[in-house]
Amino acid sequence: MSQDNQTRASGWVLSEALNRSIGFIPPIGALVYPYVLVGFHTSLDHRGGRFGLVPAALLLLAFLMPVAALLAAMHLGGIQAPNSAELRARRVALLAVASPAIFTLASVALYMVGYPQTCTWLLSLMWAGFAVLIALSDRTHPVTVLPARPRIKLRKFHGYTALGILLVFLGGHLANHLLGLIGPEAHAAMMRSLRQVYRSPVVEPLLMIGFFAQIATGVFLGWQYTKCATGRFRTFQLASGIYLSFFIISHSNAVFILARRILNIDSDWGFATGAPTGLIHDAWNIRLVPLYWLAVFFVLSHVGSGLRAIMLAHGARRELADGVVVWGAVASALIATAILLGMCGLRLQFL
Repeated sequence: MSQDNQTRASGWVLSEALNRSIGFIPPIGALVYPYVLVGFHTSLDHRGGRFGLVPAALLLLAFLMPVAALLAAMHLGGIQAPNSAELRARRVALLAVASPAIFTLASVALYMVGYPQTCTWLLSLMWAGFAVLIALSDRTHPVTVLPARPRIKLRKFHGYTALGILLVFLGGHLANHLLGLIGPEAHAAMMRSLRQVYRSPVVEPLLMIGFFAQIATGVFLGWQYTKCATGRFRTFQLASGIYLSFFIISHSNAVFILARRILNIDSDWGFATGAPTGLIHDAWNIRLVPLYWLAVFFVLSHVGSGLRAIMLAHGARRELADGVVVWGAVASALIATAILLGMCGLRLQFL
């Protein structure tokens, strides 16, 4: 065999080994995720209030797990002719990006039916099952995948619904959470004003219809794109949409059923921040820290991804459209961090 052929063969073997190993990172990370949060709570100094190196590293690891799943999905999404194992690994990776929202949704649902202690091991079985499914899938033949159909009308409906939610609810809701940096009183004052709009008997049902229309149309469109190779930006858009679908269901369940129906309490600042213990020092509430940060990050960056698609459809330069996503993601991360710091107790002081 010539040296060039040996080099190409070595490169193919390395590429195949990389694709094979990357596929297992998302389900394993999602399986371990709840145990990392348990380790964080166990290692935290609850009496002194000090945030040591070990809990900081564990909390960072909890954030990195969905990020690793996102990067794996981006890599697997670039394979032009995936085999069955690679296609399944890609879909599992997209699902694993939403593991913080899935964990919270399952925790609340099982708490409401009286089996909260079963959540972690049930999810462990689910993610382990996905890993086994990938391992047993065929790796010898590429699967036949069809190009995703444009579905222009459905995409426009998805976009217009998102714009309506952004204008009526989401923009004000996120601004309201930013006021948490000033204090709960400022947050409550703005919330009372906003609730006159989005909790009215007409607007609130329309908002919920809009949210679940977003989930239904987003899941349908997203599934079409999982059948074919996509670039990094499209994969990011898919992953953020999947996360938001699970977050909306989880958050709606917590607000409308757990808070209003079961606990009979207001879903106010205290409910969102786990008062009186707070988000950091409570074994249950700590799962809300990655959940909230990723929700704010993905909802804003998902808007940026949609804007990129609109720009490209209207002839904008690809570099400019891609920059909207990149810099939008940076801005989204900063806003998400500011909101989370306010929810964890940071306060701005003005002279």
